[in-house]
Amino acid sequence: MNQGYVKLWRRSLDAGWVRNHKLWAFWTYCLMKASHKEYDAIVGLQVVHLMPGQFIFGLRVASEETGLTIREIRTILEFLEKAGNVTRKTTNKFSIITIVNWNTYQNEENENDTQNDKQVATYKNVKKENIYTSNFLTFWQAYPRKVGKDAAWKAWKKRNGDLPPLDELLSILELHKHSEQWQDKKYIPHASTWLNQGRWEDEIDEPKGAADGWE
Repeated sequence: MNQGYVKLWRRSLDAGWVRNHKLWAFWTYCLMKASHKEYDAIVGLQVVHLMPGQFIFGLRVASEETGLTIREIRTILEFLEKAGNVTRKTTNKFSIITIVNWNTYQNEENENDTQNDKQVATYKNVKKENIYTSNFLTFWQAYPRKVGKDAAWKAWKKRNGDLPPLDELLSILELHKHSEQWQDKKYIPHASTWLNQGRWEDEIDEPKGAADGWE
């Protein structure tokens, strides 16, 4: 995942980030560490599903790779979170950092002003090919975690031939939504993962409140 290029926006000059060398070093480090596509990373014996703009983060490793102290990294990271440039999801072993608006600032289109007409035409063609079906939109509306809609749409098209009927799928999804695991929203998988892995066939934990007559 360390091949290819990233884009740097000139507005960083106006914001004064370049003058703050440590901030600039860590920010560009984050951009280069972030994944450019969706994939499953292996951390120890755990599979971590990453979306574009996300990467596995650890303070010690980041300190070794940037030359910044752990204290400096903590301070800069707090600044970036407050500024809305990154979000961080922390576990007891590692963190997942997400670059906010990654797809906006790191898309594959050439963004030179001289190519605006080409961009508009390309955008229209992509939109034509990426029309969501009503069944998918119904599923997406029902899915409790609204992350990675395009990835979910790709998974839907890929699995559409062996998906259960929509009514049955929504009923299964409703059971998952009331399961003990999904009550803690941080354990809800991305819709693309749920579809790609055929998770509608999973055994479902007894819903909270079942003992009290939940239906």
